[in-house]
Amino acid sequence: MKALVTLTSSESKRLIAKGTIGLPSVQNALEKHTIIVAGGTTNAYVAEELLGVQIEDKTGYTMGIVTNGELGISKSSKKTQPYVIIQGQAQEIPWKEYLPKLKRGDIFIKGGNAVDHTGLAAVMVSDSMGGTIGAAQGIIYARGIELIVPIGLEKMVPDVRKSVEFMTNSTLDQAIGNKVGLIPMVGARVVTELTALETLYDVEASCIAAGGVDGSEGSVTLVLEGLEEEVERAIKDIRSLKGEPQILVK
Repeated sequence: MKALVTLTSSESKRLIAKGTIGLPSVQNALEKHTIIVAGGTTNAYVAEELLGVQIEDKTGYTMGIVTNGELGISKSSKKTQPYVIIQGQAQEIPWKEYLPKLKRGDIFIKGGNAVDHTGLAAVMVSDSMGGTIGAAQGIIYARGIELIVPIGLEKMVPDVRKSVEFMTNSTLDQAIGNKVGLIPMVGARVVTELTALETLYDVEASCIAAGGVDGSEGSVTLVLEGLEEEVERAIKDIRSLKGEPQILVK
């Protein structure tokens, strides 16, 4: 059986979050280890799914934000600090303080701004020290910590490697909005809508189109194929995601 669905950006984020927590390594870490859910609007959905909480203003779960056609910093008055989850329980620990304690089996979840067809993801940073990924990447690589990047297909670019090289061969002179750099997240496990569908259901999924208008900007159109019962199960769950509220700057 083959079925077609279109997801808005916020519906995609909810699906990706469900797919992220469905990964066996995340389930294992949720039970036995530590998960740090770094900032990001998609990561706000991940935190909600992991902890059963509601983050009312998801723009408060990120520092950098793309809005009004430019790059900026979140001005949300309802800031939510990144969660440190130890054996399924959220702890009142700043993530940077816990960072040196990370060990094999723990997971670091970081949002991204670009992904390409090879699965390489990158994140924009305006902080001169490299922001969140600049602080975490050394420990992640040195200790074999799994880095997971939940990211929508709306953020697909032609070639992340070439984009990084293009950005680093000279400095920016002007920008409409904040100036940023671009840091690749080599070795990260990228979770897109396709990954989520293939994790949660026994289906094969493909993105066949993207875009829309009147609230469907950033939408993706997907086709999934598999046994009838699996496709029907996926469609039933996707219907429950329809109408996920847009993320609005408050």
